[in-house]
Amino acid sequence: MNCLIMLADGFETVEALQTYDLLKRTHRFDVKLCGVYGRSVRSSQGVLLEAEIILDEICPNDYDFIILPGGKLGVENLKKSEVLLKIIQDFIREGKDVHAICAAPSILGMLGLLDELNYTCFPGFQTGKGTWVDAGVVKTTHIITGRSMGFTMDFAKAIIAHYYGEEAVEAIRPGVEGLC
Repeated sequence: MNCLIMLADGFETVEALQTYDLLKRTHRFDVKLCGVYGRSVRSSQGVLLEAEIILDEICPNDYDFIILPGGKLGVENLKKSEVLLKIIQDFIREGKDVHAICAAPSILGMLGLLDELNYTCFPGFQTGKGTWVDAGVVKTTHIITGRSMGFTMDFAKAIIAHYYGEEAVEAIRPGVEGLC
């Protein structure tokens, strides 16, 4: 499975990097950090990183799903990219998945992609005609949403289980939780 984690200045560090880390630990995902506006991207906590690829370099057909981390400023910056918004809409229209956490589900709500669906997000970022659920993670057919940074591990595990089942989550548990 090939996926992109979309980054713009102001992204939430833990939501992006912990999700990246857990998906990589499975050895089943080809995960790329994608800079929406350029290769150098700074998180909301000031962490500067070099994205592996930039939005202008991708062919959306090469990817199975997209992940949108939160961070208020990061989400505001993601919303400004008409190219990204079109890719998100195309993914859902084509039956591909888009997963979002914290403030990022507001992008999906703004695009009408949460209409008639249950979802979660950081309180105060509810948008659209979907039904906000007070839960850490909510899964629908093509969208998994996470409430906040504190639920990032649950969010990432839900993504892993969605594609490869609970056994894939169990396989990484010892390295993640220090179990012998």
